[in-house]
Amino acid sequence: MKPLAAALLATTLALPAQEAATLGARVHALVPMGDLRDLTNSQVGFGVAAYIDIPINRGFVLRPLLGAQFIPKGDTLGLAGTKTSITSVDLMAEFLWFPGEDPERGPYLIGALGGQQWRLSATGTNPSTVSHTRLGASGGLGFQASSRFGLEVRGFWSPIEKDLTATGLTVGATWRF
Repeated sequence: MKPLAAALLATTLALPAQEAATLGARVHALVPMGDLRDLTNSQVGFGVAAYIDIPINRGFVLRPLLGAQFIPKGDTLGLAGTKTSITSVDLMAEFLWFPGEDPERGPYLIGALGGQQWRLSATGTNPSTVSHTRLGASGGLGFQASSRFGLEVRGFWSPIEKDLTATGLTVGATWRF
């Protein structure tokens, strides 16, 4: 994670932004799919992130962010008496494209890539804790309703172990300060 953090910081400092960077925050609900759904019995989670919006040029914005996600304990399918919770800490670089070339208002596409530290904690009949740092990706759609408030829907993917992949959907809101 340290090389990724250094690269993000270097990129952020080196970009000749035409406009001032803006600090922001995101909150989202997380709907697990596939392997995560089986581990938590479809428990809905939540996440938060802090970010910096850095305008690159007309219609393109770089958004380095630090975030966290949490899915509460749920009954693990196939393992009676076992409950699993899942957390992640994310260091991502998101790229936003505003087709209308106005980052203050309108729809946009999101693509993200970065590192995720996953932690799976099971209690009960089969207790265990697994922790891995992996590459993660996400993509989706957003709508900037005003210069400060936006909405986003995205899908995410990250391989945690050989036979365990984190996938799901998030629905959230962003706020620029």
